[in-house]
Amino acid sequence: MIKRAAVSALIGLMALGTGAFADEGKDESGKGKQRSEERKQHGGNSSYFHQHGYTRIPNGHLPPPGECRVWYPDRPAGHQPPPFKCGQGRGRVEPGGWLISPGSRSQEVEVAVYDARRPGIVIDVGIFDARTGSMIRIVGTK
Repeated sequence: MIKRAAVSALIGLMALGTGAFADEGKDESGKGKQRSEERKQHGGNSSYFHQHGYTRIPNGHLPPPGECRVWYPDRPAGHQPPPFKCGQGRGRVEPGGWLISPGSRSQEVEVAVYDARRPGIVIDVGIFDARTGSMIRIVGTK
């Protein structure tokens, strides 16, 4: 009788302990639970802008009409390069920077996001409202 109670208690403890070894960041399929939840939250959109929460460009920091600007989202506004004439800056975008240029419509700007580790590689492109800085749509890489 004591042996049976001890075995039952041991099995019960083992069943309780198995949850401690589960990986909180993974679901039953072994895939990342957090990523799946983020995709659902953003309607399945896995764009750079949604992943990093950049759906606006700070007010007052868009380039003047007809000009371009390089923007580094990890730098304060006062430490950003000044606007310049378009066509002079593509080679000046450091990894992780954004190139903000006039869009196809006068009220839009195009934002090309450069990869943080691979210089010169554009990983995402978004269209923003030139008046408000709000995101209009994601067009992806070209």
